[in-house]
Amino acid sequence: MTKWSRGHKISGDHNGINHQRFSSYCLWDLFFVWKAWKPLIRKNGRFKQVVSRKKGKPSHDTLRDTLCQWDLDHLDQCHDQFIARFKQNRGPRKGNIDGWRVGAIDGVELFNSTSRSCSDCLVRRNKEGETEYFHRAVFLQKVGGDPRIIYDVEHLKPRDGAGKDEGEITGAGRLLERTKRHGRLMDIITADALYAKASFIHQVLNQGMDAVIRMKEERRLIMQDARGLFDHRQADVRWEEKDADGNRVRVEAWDEEGFKSWKQVKVPLRMVKMVRQTERIIIVGGQKKAEIEVIERWAATTCQKEAVPTETISKMAAARWDIENNGFHDLKTYWHLDHPYVHDPTAIEAWVAILVLAVNMVYSYFYMHLHHFRDRKMPLKEMIKEMKEQIRWAMPKMNHTLWRPG
Repeated sequence: MTKWSRGHKISGDHNGINHQRFSSYCLWDLFFVWKAWKPLIRKNGRFKQVVSRKKGKPSHDTLRDTLCQWDLDHLDQCHDQFIARFKQNRGPRKGNIDGWRVGAIDGVELFNSTSRSCSDCLVRRNKEGETEYFHRAVFLQKVGGDPRIIYDVEHLKPRDGAGKDEGEITGAGRLLERTKRHGRLMDIITADALYAKASFIHQVLNQGMDAVIRMKEERRLIMQDARGLFDHRQADVRWEEKDADGNRVRVEAWDEEGFKSWKQVKVPLRMVKMVRQTERIIIVGGQKKAEIEVIERWAATTCQKEAVPTETISKMAAARWDIENNGFHDLKTYWHLDHPYVHDPTAIEAWVAILVLAVNMVYSYFYMHLHHFRDRKMPLKEMIKEMKEQIRWAMPKMNHTLWRPG
């Protein structure tokens, strides 16, 4: 953690500082410790030595009440400090896509309930006809390569004045506006077909960035125009690549710019059609059988053809899945994002903000400070297990590292 001055924050900021603010810094480390070493705590209680005997462990009621009264503005300041240091260490440039800094934006449901609710809950009817309360947020994450840092989060609010809850486009607009305070983090935003809205494209352009958006709506006039053009000519570009499982993928792409069929968008758009043929071996009746899967994908972009090649656009469109696979999946599977420990508006925002800080700290430490485990192609989970085993025997010596005398 030394890359982000963990020790300095803990030892240097507690003199004369608000206890609540001091807790913010401590909890960065608390969540890193809790998720990685939780089985060790259950087995032998060695981690009790980390907690000061004088103060003891906080009770569940204490944690709940603290989250409900948390200073959200200070959590924003902590996040800003992290992003500033991340930029200073040239983090946004690491894991780019052919030299371009790319971010993905998407929404995710945090959790739902039919019995508990708060003033910030969104409301819907489930299949059984029951009223269901849920929370949803829009995330902006760095994609394309590690470390996949979460740049910011915006929670959707209920009842935006039109008799319905806020949509993701509204939340995404606020999120893009919020990220202006960090300066230039990304060159290009990639998003799913849900964000194929003129208002969203204009918001991205107003931030000085370009957009790469998946297209699915066949009824759109711009899609019909592009298909009519591409159906009467050979592919412009062909290449081969490997998918995540090592299967060979043959790609054919059609690429043309200058489409003005989308009247609501103030700039001409570039349309890209990609046909991917994936060769894989499947087992049928105990016998190996070759199979070719053909998938057609479309993307609309504001990127200029001479600046961003067709193959790079294809990579950016595919990188959108990083926010699903490496973002939401990891947050829910390993960090319990989908569990509302306290159902209170302030507590939920505080919990998500602290969780994002913890995740960002962990990923930055491993992918920017520790390099050897990637060279050995060791999964992050295995690296954490190795560290857990090493720290098990070093625990008696850790008091001198974490706590100062007196």
